[in-house]
Amino acid sequence: MTGGDFESLTLLLRHWDRRRRKQELLRMLPSAALVGLLLSLGVVLLSFARPLWTRSETAQIAIAVIAAVLLVACFFVALRPRDLSERARFADRQFGLRERMITAVEVQSGSLPVNPELASLQLGDALAASRRVDVSRGIPLTLRIKDWTPALAALAVLAVIFWFPNPQEAILLEQRAVEEAVAEQAETLTGLIQEIEANERLPAGRRETLQEPLEEALAALQEPGITRQEAVAAISKAETELRDLGQQMDPPELREALEQAGAALAGSEIAEELAEALQDGRRDQAADALRSLAAELPGMSSAEQSGLANSLSEVAAMIGETDAALSDALARAAASLEDGDVTEAVEALGETAALLAASSELADAAREAQATADRLATARQQVAAAGSSPESDESGQATGAGAPGSGQESAGNGGQHAENGGAAGSQNGDQAGAGSPSQGGGHVESIFVPAQPRIEDGGQNLELDVQCLEGVAGCAPVGVQSPITTEGQTTAGGSLVPYDQVFGSYRDAAIEALASGNIPLGLQDLVREYFSALEP
Repeated sequence: MTGGDFESLTLLLRHWDRRRRKQELLRMLPSAALVGLLLSLGVVLLSFARPLWTRSETAQIAIAVIAAVLLVACFFVALRPRDLSERARFADRQFGLRERMITAVEVQSGSLPVNPELASLQLGDALAASRRVDVSRGIPLTLRIKDWTPALAALAVLAVIFWFPNPQEAILLEQRAVEEAVAEQAETLTGLIQEIEANERLPAGRRETLQEPLEEALAALQEPGITRQEAVAAISKAETELRDLGQQMDPPELREALEQAGAALAGSEIAEELAEALQDGRRDQAADALRSLAAELPGMSSAEQSGLANSLSEVAAMIGETDAALSDALARAAASLEDGDVTEAVEALGETAALLAASSELADAAREAQATADRLATARQQVAAAGSSPESDESGQATGAGAPGSGQESAGNGGQHAENGGAAGSQNGDQAGAGSPSQGGGHVESIFVPAQPRIEDGGQNLELDVQCLEGVAGCAPVGVQSPITTEGQTTAGGSLVPYDQVFGSYRDAAIEALASGNIPLGLQDLVREYFSALEP
């Protein structure tokens, strides 16, 4: 016998080991499949208990878990190390070779020193015995159905569970839609902050004032795990603050007073440019016109100065209740002209021009605030409607972005405000409080407001304005008393008021109450969900 005979024996043992591994894999696969199915079943049950994955994602995870367990089993069987001695012992035991294989391995490797002639005879006997081995009978590769019964039962249970709808999936989809909407609106807020920062027409202080509510809302939206109600409340708060800032910076009363002043000056040839600028709401040009008048004062005749003094005095009286500083400056200019003190009049007109220029900057900031608030209204509507089912949309609990009074139309109006220099903004700005209806769309929904208790010998009658967005002929007055009929008697009831005219006030009051800490923690989420569902 030669060394080639031992190599043949080694190749034979390797071949038997490969078949042994195949047999082991066939026996291990049912157990591995059962483990994978049980783990997948746990994943499915977890998805039914908590909103973690959708049905398709759960199926993918389950398949991945089963495949991973099967792969681990395959790698374990295929890569499990076995030396030559272990393979020889298995062959002796499995094929009944009476230690011939292990003896040959030990003799040929030198572990068992024997006479060379005896070693050759022993190796020949081992090879002869191996030729009589029936490998297919000694190591059968068969699948037994009983081994797969537990795995098949687990698969059936898994299929049955998958057949039932997952109640957590709707919650998960809504959560993801809200998260996506919140992330999108966070980017919108970031863009608004950057736009205000890049607006060179606004003074630095005004930019910071306008950015502050946006930055607070952005910080709230970036909080991990923020709910839809919290996101809507944060955006709504910023929207309300910006509208209030717009009203404070540029009160509607001042706009109306300046327009009336411009109309009063329309008949004056000297102040014609000033009149046109005031009527058009262009205060920066009105300031330039005042500076031009101040420069022309020394060359005017006494009659022209007197006529201008009367005009300025009339304008000062018109705006006295809305802007005392501007009224005082105009009154000083008029009094100086009447006294013949041209130098003092020029100085007073210069001061008036400076006040008008500052007011123009405030008007720009107010228009920016209103336009930004309109865009926040769009963001608020989108977050409120995110993840809502069609049924809730139809019932009015969650209005989409295209619904009447939605923020998209407000944003469009806001853009017109900025372009038209406040002409359109002055119309909508008077109603720009949070919750006020936007122009465009259908007739607003009304809610019932109980009648006020009767006060004998006191008080006054009030009439609510009609808010009709389309079809004026078919629009009933919202302030009409609704009679209440009880036992054949009809008594005066309350009033029908447009829903979205009063919602903002109620929502803001609720948000302030939550912030003050007067509402128990257990009820705060309920309050937020209630107002989110009522979002117009």
